[in-house]
Amino acid sequence: MKCEGENMPEFSVIVPVYKVEKYLDRCICSILNQTFSDFELILIDDGSPDNSGAICDQYAAKDNRVRVIHKENGGVSTARNAGLESAQGTFIVFVDSDDEVEENYLECMRGYDADLVIAGIKNYSTDGSLHHAISLPQKKVEKLSKNLIRKLQ
Repeated sequence: MKCEGENMPEFSVIVPVYKVEKYLDRCICSILNQTFSDFELILIDDGSPDNSGAICDQYAAKDNRVRVIHKENGGVSTARNAGLESAQGTFIVFVDSDDEVEENYLECMRGYDADLVIAGIKNYSTDGSLHHAISLPQKKVEKLSKNLIRKLQ
């Protein structure tokens, strides 16, 4: 925990990691190469049996914004909760370990007076071709309501 007065990162990016060694480099690089750099990256190795945990440790050794938590496998929710317990940022961002984010992902989330910010997604096939995209209106602000939650499901 940081002491009062110390600089806290604006964002804590939490990535649960389990059996994703094939995609993990791409995910981590997309986060570390953000145009906005005031963030910490928390990688939670959820007892992954492959080399995912070692890959996480390699990035932590190279970049002081990266922290790794190794834990017994408990599923994505327990991994995210472990990340939340460790997070020091003002805002929390969840990224799945098989995802890749745009270089301005964090920059675009700044400046909202909101409790929740949702970004659009692009789903690519394994051959790299765009499979599906969901675009959201730019800077549309809605009150959190049951109706909005239904729209998101």
